[in-house]
Amino acid sequence: MIKDGKLIKKLRKERNITQEKLVNMQYSRSTLARIESEDLDMRTEMLINLLNRMNISLEEYQFYKNENLLSKKDDARKNFTDKALNLKTGDSYLKDLYDEYLKSNDFYYLYLYCLGKILQHKVNKKAIDLTKESQIIKEYLAKIETWGFFEFALYANSLYLFNDDFIEQQYSFVLRKMNQFSHIDKFKHLKIRFLLNSIILSFERNKLSLLDQYLSDLFESTIDSDYILGRIFWRFFTDLRTNQQLFDTTLTYNWLHSLGYDDLANNFLEIEQLFRK
Repeated sequence: MIKDGKLIKKLRKERNITQEKLVNMQYSRSTLARIESEDLDMRTEMLINLLNRMNISLEEYQFYKNENLLSKKDDARKNFTDKALNLKTGDSYLKDLYDEYLKSNDFYYLYLYCLGKILQHKVNKKAIDLTKESQIIKEYLAKIETWGFFEFALYANSLYLFNDDFIEQQYSFVLRKMNQFSHIDKFKHLKIRFLLNSIILSFERNKLSLLDQYLSDLFESTIDSDYILGRIFWRFFTDLRTNQQLFDTTLTYNWLHSLGYDDLANNFLEIEQLFRK
């Protein structure tokens, strides 16, 4: 792993920014010079401010700092769906994730484990019992006031584990917290995923009390054409809700296939076949 001093110097010079301009009177130039020359790490606040001046995200910086190598967590998530659904090695892969959770007490691995079990249940029709894990996740989330991206993803992708009353009680709370990050693209995408998961689960369980609210929020969240896929699903689920078929699904399948999104097109078809029975 590269030290901050060496990496900041490299990034600064590539962008043709002097030490004086980089510190921008927030810190002394001599402090930055010493950090760079002695190849030191720096305080988080200073690091974030310097990265902001260079228009580099903290996530990008961490990737460079790791010398373009995936972290242990990124490596565990790589090709996750294929690994979890592999009929020969899927169970072993998920057991390793659970063992890592027990060893490290890091909820990231419990999240992947539960997500994999849900996938196996839905795709491979495997029976699951995640009652204990569901309670652990609920207790974990209840203790945290300042949810970050991980907590939102953990909740949004684990909805299947929770009962309907809990989901309804939490909906406004979770959406309000998500909206605090509405200026960040990855949170916008996660919000759409959360709404889609909520809608699909409503149809699966035939619990439609919040469906109109979900659809309304999904519509508002996809006004920007960058989120066109969410709007496509909005149209589809709205038609299901009203027992209409204004939406030409065949055209959409062909369109997605023509763009090379074969998995997405097939997923769309599976959802339609499930709900139009």
